[in-house]
Amino acid sequence: MRLQLFTKLAILVGLTFGFGISLVMIYGVISERKGYRNRVVTEVAQSAAGAQTIRGPALVIRYVERVDGAPDAAGRPTTRWVRDQVVLQPESLEVRARANVTPRARGIYEAQVFQSHQDLSGSFVVPPHFGLAETHHVVAIESASLVLGVSDARGLKGEPRLEWDGAAAGFEPGSGVSWLSQGISAPVPASDLERPATLTFNLAFELQGTERLAFVPFGARSRVHVESDWPHPSFDGSALPDERSVAAQGFSAAWRMSEFATGVRGPEQAASAADFGVRFIQPVDVYTQSERAVKYGLLFVVLTFVAFLLFEALKGLAIHPMQYGLAGAAVALFFLLLISLSEHLPFVVAYVVASAACVGLLAYYASFVLHSIRRGAGFGLLLAALYGLLYFLLRAEDYALLLGSVLLFGLLAAIMVLTRRLDWARVGMPAPPAP
Repeated sequence: MRLQLFTKLAILVGLTFGFGISLVMIYGVISERKGYRNRVVTEVAQSAAGAQTIRGPALVIRYVERVDGAPDAAGRPTTRWVRDQVVLQPESLEVRARANVTPRARGIYEAQVFQSHQDLSGSFVVPPHFGLAETHHVVAIESASLVLGVSDARGLKGEPRLEWDGAAAGFEPGSGVSWLSQGISAPVPASDLERPATLTFNLAFELQGTERLAFVPFGARSRVHVESDWPHPSFDGSALPDERSVAAQGFSAAWRMSEFATGVRGPEQAASAADFGVRFIQPVDVYTQSERAVKYGLLFVVLTFVAFLLFEALKGLAIHPMQYGLAGAAVALFFLLLISLSEHLPFVVAYVVASAACVGLLAYYASFVLHSIRRGAGFGLLLAALYGLLYFLLRAEDYALLLGSVLLFGLLAAIMVLTRRLDWARVGMPAPPAP
C-alpha cells in the first residue's frame, strides 16, 4: 500500500509537470494575441499617423559672413564669403493642446487615434549681432524662417496658421533643416532681424496621431498644457506634469520647463532631447492582466491536488489519478477561458464569468469525488476564495509579492494545523481491524 502511495505521488508530480507545460502554451497564446493587438495599432498608425512628438519652434537665420584670411604671397589680403546659420530659441513659449480621442477598431482590437489642436505662442529676443562673437562679420541676411518639427507629418490636417509680430504668415511643407526630419517652416521677414528686437508669434495647427502625444519645447521658459476627453492618461517621458487632474470626463495636465531642464541650447540638443507627454491607454490591458494571472496557474493546480490529497489522508478516501487530472484540467482551462472572454467583455466581467464556471464545475465534480455534497460545496468555496485572492493580486500590482507571500504562508499554516495529528507513516495503509 505504501508503494501505491509513492506511485500516486509520482503520477501527481507528472501531472503537475504536464499542466505546467499546458500553462506555458496558454501563456504563448496570450502573447500571440497581444502581438495581434500591437500589429493592429501599427497598421492604424500606418494608415492614419503614428505617435506624435512636437519639437520647437525655433527661429533659423541664414546669413552670409565675410571671412578675412591671411595675405597671399603678393601681400594682398584674401577674403572669402561663407554661408552659415544661427538658431534662436524662444525666450518664452506657451503650448496649449486639446486632444479628442476616438478608438479605431480592426476586428476585436482597438487603437486610440487622437485629433489635437495646438496653440503655440511666445516671443523671440533677437540679440545684438545674433548672439555671435564680434569676430564674425555678417554682411547680409539671406533668409529667416520659423521651423517646427513633428514625428509624422501625415498627421498635419488643414493649413497651419502663423501670426508673426502681428502680421499673418504662411507655412511651407518640410522643416528646411537637417536636424528636424519632418515638420513645417514659415518664412519671416529678414528686415525684422537687422536690429535687436523682441518678436512675438502665435501658431495654430491641427495634428492627428495614434496612442501618444509628446513635446520637446525649445523655449528658455516653457509651459505646456494638455487637455483631453480621454479619462485614462499615462504620463511618461523625461518629466511628469507639475499639475494634473483626471476625471471620468477627461484630464488636464501642465508642465513648466526651462532650458536648464530640457537641455536644448542648439540644433544638436534639439534633435536628441528627451520628450515628455501622455499616452492614451486602455484602462485595463487584458493581455498584461492575463499574463500575470497565468503565472499563478501552476500554484492553483498544486493547491487543488493538495486539497484532494488532504481529503484522502484525513477522510480515508480513494481518489483516482484520472480524477486529479480532470480537476487540474479544469483549473488550467480557466486561464484560456479568461483571455478569450476578456477580448469581448470588460476584464472584471470576464474574470467573474470564467471563475464562476470553473468553481461551479469543480464543486459539482468534487461532490461526487469526495462522496459528499457538503464536501463538494466546501471545496468550491475554498476555490472561490482563491480566485478572489488572485483577482486582488492582479489589481494590487505594487503589493502582489507581499500578498502572495502571505497567502502561501497562510495555506501552509492551514495544512500543518489540519494534519497536526495525522500519522503520515500509516497514510495509504489499511485501517486496523475493529476489536
